[in-house]
Amino acid sequence: MRSSERVLSRAEIEKSGLGQRIQRLHHILRARYPFLNRIALALYDPESDLLKTFASSTQGGQTLSHYEAPLSGVPSLQRLRDLRQARVVDDIAASFTAPTLHTDWLKAQHYRSSYTRPLYRGQDLAAFIFFDADRPAAFSPDVTEVLDEFADIISQLYLLRLSAVQQLIGAVDIATGLARIRDVETGFHLERMAKYSRLIARGVAAHYGLNDEFIEYLHLFAPLHDIGKVGIPDNILLKPGALSPEEWQQMQQHVQIGEELVEHIIGDLGLSDDPVADIMRQVVGGHHERGNGSGYPRHLHMEQIPLPARIVAVADVFDALSCSRPYKQAWPESRCLEELHRQAEQGLLDAHCVQALIEAQEERRSIQQRFAD
Repeated sequence: MRSSERVLSRAEIEKSGLGQRIQRLHHILRARYPFLNRIALALYDPESDLLKTFASSTQGGQTLSHYEAPLSGVPSLQRLRDLRQARVVDDIAASFTAPTLHTDWLKAQHYRSSYTRPLYRGQDLAAFIFFDADRPAAFSPDVTEVLDEFADIISQLYLLRLSAVQQLIGAVDIATGLARIRDVETGFHLERMAKYSRLIARGVAAHYGLNDEFIEYLHLFAPLHDIGKVGIPDNILLKPGALSPEEWQQMQQHVQIGEELVEHIIGDLGLSDDPVADIMRQVVGGHHERGNGSGYPRHLHMEQIPLPARIVAVADVFDALSCSRPYKQAWPESRCLEELHRQAEQGLLDAHCVQALIEAQEERRSIQQRFAD
């Protein structure tokens, strides 16, 4: 984060995000179809087989957020994916009889009928778009013909945004040889960092008012936190013992190197004013700051540290403690959690983020096992 740069607000992320654009399209559609109470986009992650809430617009009732489920557990949606077909449900109560969290939520919101379309990126499933109505049999062929046009617009908006984000990540990967960081840290350090950061963000979402779109971008950018280490000499980066004061000062320069690197790439891609790129800036520039001002490079206090950086800091500290490094052995889990508690009590780490990681015991251990070195 540059000294002249202000902290990105969640409102700015949402204003420029896909959720805000879906809300505008929903407003247009409701003028014609007042029964259309919800439009929602759920992303599909083929690596984990998870469907994840991402962006939506809801008229009345509650918004379904921070929810995920394996596609393999929803055979009806699997069929839509495989057949590349849309689906109309005229009576949700009669058609969805198996008790699931999603089905129970639909019925609790008094949705009576739905229209679902899979969205593809090339040949691969990218997302599902859901239209829900507060009356039965609302989606006649005339209605779905119009909704298909809007679904295509939403699909293009999402794929354009996804392309820009992946282009940004890909450019950083190519320009720096990101894989080199894996040799510096541990084999799956970057994967664990992404998963821990997402887990923490979901845990503090209610407290900090985070939406799914924000969380997904943080998950994508978290692995780039130490990208500037590619500019640190190997004799310092790989040193098995303690660094001298001069070496430590040089090691700290990786933050500035990382900032300069991503700023150059963001500018080349024409994304300098994109709030999504600011998440990357904040992760790279702020994850070594500590809440009492003892961190670096700007000695910020807790309220000055951007939330993406505070989340990634907790993920980074936990992974450093729980894994072997050139200069230390892995700590047992109990000692790792005690240290996180201690740093939170001293105001070094965000206490809400620490608590979120500690409470998610099952998910945390699953990440450790799945991405073990």
